[in-house]
Amino acid sequence: MLFRHVAYAFSAMMLVSGPAADARSDANQSKAAVSDLTGYWQLENGQIVHFTQDGSSLTSRYVKRSTTNEPDDINFTATVHDNLIYGAHRGPFSRATQKKCGVQIWVGMGLTVKDDGTILEGFRGDRTVNPRTCSVENSDAVKLVYKRVADFDRLK
Repeated sequence: MLFRHVAYAFSAMMLVSGPAADARSDANQSKAAVSDLTGYWQLENGQIVHFTQDGSSLTSRYVKRSTTNEPDDINFTATVHDNLIYGAHRGPFSRATQKKCGVQIWVGMGLTVKDDGTILEGFRGDRTVNPRTCSVENSDAVKLVYKRVADFDRLK
C-alpha cells in the first residue's frame, strides 16, 4: 500500500510515453522535412532576399538597398522544423530608427512552406516605434508571402 501512488504514477507515465503520445495525424507524420531553402526569394512588395540555410537555422538577407535597408541587412533569422519556420523578423523602419532603437524593431514571425517548396506564407508581428523615445506600441500582424526566384541575377 505504501508504494501504490508510485505504481499509479509509473503506470500513467507508461501510458503517456506509449504510441498514443504522438498526436500528429498520419499525414503530418509522413510529410518529409523541407529541403534546403537556400536561394533567392521575392516578397510581395517586389524586394528580393537571399536565404541561407544551415541545418535548421535559416537567415534571410536583403539583396538590394531600399528606404529601410542596405544590401545584406538581415530580414529575419529563424528555425526550420519540418514545414514550419519561426523566428525573429526585423521590422521595416527607417535606418535612423533602426540605429537608435535597434532592439525594438524585432518581432516574432512564422511561415509555412507550401507543398511544392516554392512558396512560404505566414505572418509577422508589427509595431509602431516612437523614434524620439524608442517606446513601442504593438499593432496587428502583417501577412508575409515569399516566392522562390529560380533565375535571379544579383547584378541587374
